[in-house]
Amino acid sequence: MLFYEILKMAFDSFRLNKLRTVLTALGIVIGVAAVVALMALGEGTRASIEGQFSSLGANLLIVRPGGTRGGPGLVRTGPRPSLKYDDYESLLKELDSDSVLAVVPENSRAVQVKYLATNTNVMLTGTSPDYVIMRDWNVQEGSFFTQREYNAKKRVAVIGSQLAEELFGNDDPVGKKIKINGMSFQVMGVMEPQGQAGGFMNMDEIVLIPLTTYQRKIVGGSNVETIYVSVRDVNFMDKVQAEIEEIIRKNHKITDPSKDDFSVQNQLAFLNAVSSVTQTMTMFLAGIAAISLLVGGIGIMNIMLVNVTERIREIGIRKAIGAKAKDILLQFLMESMLVSIAGGIIGIILGIGLGEIIGKLGNIETLITPAPIILSFTVSAVVGIFFGYYPAKRAASLNPIEALRYE
Repeated sequence: MLFYEILKMAFDSFRLNKLRTVLTALGIVIGVAAVVALMALGEGTRASIEGQFSSLGANLLIVRPGGTRGGPGLVRTGPRPSLKYDDYESLLKELDSDSVLAVVPENSRAVQVKYLATNTNVMLTGTSPDYVIMRDWNVQEGSFFTQREYNAKKRVAVIGSQLAEELFGNDDPVGKKIKINGMSFQVMGVMEPQGQAGGFMNMDEIVLIPLTTYQRKIVGGSNVETIYVSVRDVNFMDKVQAEIEEIIRKNHKITDPSKDDFSVQNQLAFLNAVSSVTQTMTMFLAGIAAISLLVGGIGIMNIMLVNVTERIREIGIRKAIGAKAKDILLQFLMESMLVSIAGGIIGIILGIGLGEIIGKLGNIETLITPAPIILSFTVSAVVGIFFGYYPAKRAASLNPIEALRYE
């Protein structure tokens, strides 16, 4: 039997049993749509989380007070705060400049910022001029404070774009003075829009001032909350981390590493861990959705078995006039596969639309990639062949005489 004849007979069968065909395909449609939609949500969530953390830089080593013991996540309470400005200066001087791009201290606290009659509460960060290098963040208007202003402990500030809009509206903020906790600071520049940093803080509402000014005018003392070390190449991460630990241990007169009163977080290792967790979550969602495909495949086999039973006399007649077993097998396999492929295509379209709708309604980022679409289409075709084979084989093995006698 020619291929086009088998195809024509399959479509004739679909036309005669429209409702049954639709219900048979429905299981595959739901299964494929679930796979595509959930994979889009999972991939979007993964990309969003990784993007937020990678915005901090994958090549960062983050030094904080407090050592760790007993494995990741357990913090040993040591003398806090343990990091001093001297530790920052030692790292700045002693770390290999061929391996390190920037060493940046950072202290932060919530403050009230006021301009004329407008005031708001924002995060104030004291840092160094290399902050823009470490963050790979450019100034949109004006300029960032220089080493000269940093050394002179000048009361100058650089503000986020959203804060500039809130305080100054359409006016140019550069050169104007704002009050931070009642003290006057001159605005030197406005940073480019940045959004969330690591998903925790809106960088567009930040105020940046020299750490020297922060320590002298805002809080006093020489404590440093965080030191960021930006490494030129991720291949140098372990080497630079070892150097950091050695320098700070020497400063703090620590000989036993288990008694460290500081910790060094490797941002690359952290990103890899986050990626692994989110990938597992995505695969878990895909596994749940794949169950729907399995149920759809069982539905196809069930309907095709009923179809074979109802068409026993037809099969007997076709065999009696010369149709071979393989022709019967191919016909029923073709019907099963066409239903699955059609269901797969509709499911893919529905899944993409469903993913976008859920993403917008739930304010969740979605990411449609070719992989789940290709996989879903392939699986739907395989499901049609796999679950359609038994009914097709049963139809092909019928005895024509017994089939003609069937009532």
